Amino acid sequence: MRITTSLTVLVLIGILIIGCQNDPSPVQPASLDPALPEAASVIELPPGATLVSATFYIYVNAANGETIYIHRVSDEWDESTVTWSNFGGEFDPAVIASFVADDIGWRSADITTLVADWLDGTYDNYGILIDQQDQNFPRASYFSREFGSNNPYLEICYTNAGGTVCENLIAIADAYIWEADADGNHGSADLLYTGWLNENDLEKQSLLLFEREQPTDGCTRTIGYWKNWSGFGPQPDMVTQYLPIWLGNDGADSSIAVLNVDTAVQILSMAWDSPKNGIIKLYAQLLGAKLSFAAGANDSAVADVVSAADDFLAEHGWGSWYELSKTDQKMVNEWMETLDMYNNGEIGPGHCDDVDGGDYID
Repeated sequence: MRITTSLTVLVLIGILIIGCQNDPSPVQPASLDPALPEAASVIELPPGATLVSATFYIYVNAANGETIYIHRVSDEWDESTVTWSNFGGEFDPAVIASFVADDIGWRSADITTLVADWLDGTYDNYGILIDQQDQNFPRASYFSREFGSNNPYLEICYTNAGGTVCENLIAIADAYIWEADADGNHGSADLLYTGWLNENDLEKQSLLLFEREQPTDGCTRTIGYWKNWSGFGPQPDMVTQYLPIWLGNDGADSSIAVLNVDTAVQILSMAWDSPKNGIIKLYAQLLGAKLSFAAGANDSAVADVVSAADDFLAEHGWGSWYELSKTDQKMVNEWMETLDMYNNGEIGPGHCDDVDGGDYID
């Protein structure tokens, strides 16, 4: 059964095209349910945001030196049922962008124009198709979203509240289709393919679909999530895109500017002193909350606490913990506990696991 896909229309004020880093850091692991949900697939920006760029990334597993072309898919398809036959060549023959599968590793292509067309309603978002037009051998292969790492993703950058934010969206569906197996479905395969294996083979093409929905109030993540998704383990870096962040008022003498992921991990790990130090614990929970704010979580439940904590940290570094009165130590601990509750979803918009069912590691 084919699943109908539609696009939430967002009128763009303007489109500024900038270069993006060729560095994989997907926003979150996609659900591996092979069937798309019955709801519409959406590429949606936060209210008031303006698209800057959209870059498609895919990891080449087996290179063949050929140019690979990207096309707009023009009809709905379902990862769990799509075949060469039922897809029926439903893509725009016009080339949107291209990359060369000339070595193992990440390759990228700028598809800003296509994403802008999805956003302003020019076209419905049915995803993209990649193919090799020249009949040379052998075929190229790529890691699919089912592979477990180095999944294909779409990096979207946009301006929001005076700054630029980049988010990386793992494909919510992908599949390869094969002319030689015209009625076979390959939506659960670990690899995607383009081209021909040999001169007696028939063509393979691959389909990919991306989605970004903007929750009304966003959702929160724990300090464990941000520490795990910092790029130092098997999970990619989700932190750098939201830096710099100040702990304390911007520029104040005792405030801390978190400028890079190394500093962020030290703070989230409470590595600068004993975790019995309340200011060290406050740093960690405040940074976790501000990372969630930057990712779109509504801050109204803790706005007063964050303001008070920033005022305090502007004048008190972590070394002053042992000189504080019992009353002030209690106040710091109460701020920390409130932010911990926010980060865990006990207050505020809710934890991301509960809001959108994401498979997160906290």
